[in-house]
Amino acid sequence: MTKNEERFEKCKEIFEHFGFDAQQDKLVEECDELIEAAQGEDYDSFIEELADVSIMIAQMFISLDEEQKAQFFDTIDHKLGRTLERIKNGSYT
Repeated sequence: MTKNEERFEKCKEIFEHFGFDAQQDKLVEECDELIEAAQGEDYDSFIEELADVSIMIAQMFISLDEEQKAQFFDTIDHKLGRTLERIKNGSYT
């Protein structure tokens, strides 16, 4: 098992223990903390909060069914493509 697979399994175990509602609330809390850290100058705090949000996003991903996961990845692809197109057209500087 790769390190990423181990991380995912740990996220799944935590998500299954606490459940969707509790972890959704935790995601909101961690996002607030990331926003604060991103606006500050403490790089270590930023990295810690970025890791916390990443963990919560993985747990929210676990809650999705296969159709929702496909929609999630399609949305990511769309947004990446749209941003790259804007850069190419000079819309983003």
